[in-house]
Amino acid sequence: MTEISIWPKTIDDAVELMIDTMSEVDKTEVLNTKKDELYRFHYTLGMLICGWFGLYNGNTVLLEACAKTRENEIERLLFLNDPEEAAGIILEVIWKRLRSDRHVPV
Repeated sequence: MTEISIWPKTIDDAVELMIDTMSEVDKTEVLNTKKDELYRFHYTLGMLICGWFGLYNGNTVLLEACAKTRENEIERLLFLNDPEEAAGIILEVIWKRLRSDRHVPV
């Protein structure tokens, strides 16, 4: 598949782009969600992350960056073939960043 140069290559780049495009309502909703309930955003923000950032279409660099967050080698290999899991990693970092920016404990 083709790498598109506008796709983010790092988790931090993806998080920054996503936060910059989110409405204040969406930011507040994510911010006020408990970490173990972030799955609620799987079919909304998660799918948007997969589509916008090329996780379904060949952004292997970002998939690999997400896979590297896993300690277990088997999990890392699985992440390379699972855009939704990668989006979950990015969503969790968005959650952490929003909480940090607004001085809310993680």
